[in-house]
Amino acid sequence: MASPEELISYFDEARFISSLRARSKAGILKELAACMADDPDIRHPDVLLEAMEAREKLGSTGIGKEVAIPHSRTLSVPNLKAVIARSKKGVDWGAADKKPVKLFFLVVAPPQDRSNSYLPLLGALVSAMQKKKGRDQLIAAKDFAEAASILEEAFRG
Repeated sequence: MASPEELISYFDEARFISSLRARSKAGILKELAACMADDPDIRHPDVLLEAMEAREKLGSTGIGKEVAIPHSRTLSVPNLKAVIARSKKGVDWGAADKKPVKLFFLVVAPPQDRSNSYLPLLGALVSAMQKKKGRDQLIAAKDFAEAASILEEAFRG
């Protein structure tokens, strides 16, 4: 199992969106892809967006409790990368509990990653976001450093 330190290492200050501007699922996906496009390792951000949209068509990545974890595997990334993003007002994401989503965690990995290293991160995010206190703290965090610290603590359980 991946350590909290390893899990948090997939996030980066450059891939932190403190306040999403978009108010729709399509707009959020574009904003998340644009955030990843700023990373020099990302190839073909348009392909990344297409992969994210295709995954979302399979079923909502809204896990409930105001959290969504859009994810995909694409050749656009050389290794596992993740984004933390927030929408203070929330966005309709089609989550099972019908609540608007305020916290987004984009997780992308290359298809050639045979170890499926993204699965422990997905599982850890789902577990970490079960506690309301942690979710509320992430929404209120003043910057990436504080958000990363809160998330790392949540990964510890």
